[in-house]
Amino acid sequence: MYIDEKAKILENKHISGKTWLLRLEAPKIASTVKPAQFVMIKATEDFQYDPLLRRAFAVADVKDKELLIFYDVYGKGTKSITTKKAGEEIYILGALGKKLFPENYDYYLLVGGGIGFAGLSLFMKYLKNIGKPFKAIYGVRRKEQLSMLDWIKENGFENDVIIYTEDGSFGEKGLVTKDLKKFIIGKKNISLAVCGPKKMMKAVVEEVKDLKIPVYLSLESKMACGFGICIGCVIKNIKENTYQRVCYEGPVFNAEEINIEDF
Repeated sequence: MYIDEKAKILENKHISGKTWLLRLEAPKIASTVKPAQFVMIKATEDFQYDPLLRRAFAVADVKDKELLIFYDVYGKGTKSITTKKAGEEIYILGALGKKLFPENYDYYLLVGGGIGFAGLSLFMKYLKNIGKPFKAIYGVRRKEQLSMLDWIKENGFENDVIIYTEDGSFGEKGLVTKDLKKFIIGKKNISLAVCGPKKMMKAVVEEVKDLKIPVYLSLESKMACGFGICIGCVIKNIKENTYQRVCYEGPVFNAEEINIEDF
């Protein structure tokens, strides 16, 4: 059951570059959301229709009645959300997405690129709470793009997350694929959970292809409705030779199910 909730904005601040942090009081949705699920946010006020459609955002964290969302500003919709102030209200629809990361593995390697790390952080928190071992890789081009660095420290994940920057300005220098196999070899019943730019996800899948381990991708797509009605975010399932909706049958897909070459 989806909830359309009028949430109170507790915080909406610029972090760095094009990334913002939005903290909402949304008790109904907060009580139902699961790792890898997302919400659709209405950028306009009541009876305003430009931009017309809501925007999809991963839920990065849940604390009691609050939702934490990190978002990048790309166009009119996200730009409009940046104008919202603490104390104002905003409509959100959620929690959305049916297929989530599987929980039947003994070890997890999480790989997040850029703002895509926000699609893994709640799952990381969940794994820690249930005592499942994992390691997370967080990759960006440069230090200024590490929008979730404070969140990692505040939640005590410093020893669980390895940070890579392409220019070497923070953490390890290189791409997220640099040491992937090192973290996989020797682990039994392991799976990868990946979220980020499509080219990055494709590189991860290709890097570990010869190891024959399951890779689960949390996909992003332009969505109009968020719950499967408009059929505007489909991706081909090559195993079943059919099309599936990222918002409804996803957002998580086994990399073997989809044609990674389409990325």
